[in-house]
Parts: sequence; structure tokens; C-alpha cells
Amino acid sequence: MNKYIAIVPAAGIGSRMQADKPKQYLSLLGKTILEHTVERLLSHPQIDEVIVAISASDDYFSQTSLSDNPKVTQVLGGKERCDTVLNALEHLNQYSYQGKVLVHDAARPNFQLNDLTNLMEKAEAHSVGLFLPVR
Repeated sequence: MNKYIAIVPAAGIGSRMQADKPKQYLSLLGKTILEHTVERLLSHPQIDEVIVAISASDDYFSQTSLSDNPKVTQVLGGKERCDTVLNALEHLNQYSYQGKVLVHDAARPNFQLNDLTNLMEKAEAHSVGLFLPVR
């Protein structure tokens, strides 16, 4: 059973939401949406670490329970989502990480763990990138 690292791009501001803070920091059942997402990812037995890529102007991450979680690494995001993911991948490259990587949206906490397991099984069977569309 291979281990994975998950990248969660969380540098966006969610402007379409028209909220007073980025949507990943809106509260849902007593936690931020980002906390729910990361905790859900970490609950999968094959995910060892989550890299959360945040904006340089992010004033919210440090107020979450994620900021002192040893399985969560914070990196600086970029101008666009692709830049944010690239920054997280470059962080992994600094440590010569050779394992598998998943990328998951910060504002989508309600995924099924069995869907994640199925995706991992497909990734093990094929050496190409895979994705699971939002339902």
C-alpha cells in the first residue's frame, strides 16, 4: 500500500462567494471548510501529509487547528491556481520526494473516502495522471 501526499491549493479568495473572508475559511459545523477538507484527507490511511498552499496575505490559516498539526505543511501559494500547485510541488522537490501526489480543492470537504481509495487504486495500476470530477 503506497503512501501519498495531498496538496490543497488554498490561496484563492473566493470572490464569487462575496463573503467577508475566503470561502475555505467560512465556518461549517464549528470548523473552517479548510479544516474539514484537510482532516478528511488525513483520515485516509494512505495519506501521510497534506501540504496547504496559502496566499502571502492570508491572515486566517494561523488561527486554525491546522497551523500546528505536524502532518500539515504550509507553503506559499501563487497568483493563479496552477502557480499554487507548482509551488507545493517544488516544495516536495526540495526533499527529493518520489511518491504519489494528490491535489484536492480546499473548499470541497464532502468527498467519500472510498472514492479516494478507488482513485489511488487506479493510480497504482497506471503510470499516468488521473482525476475524479466533482459530482
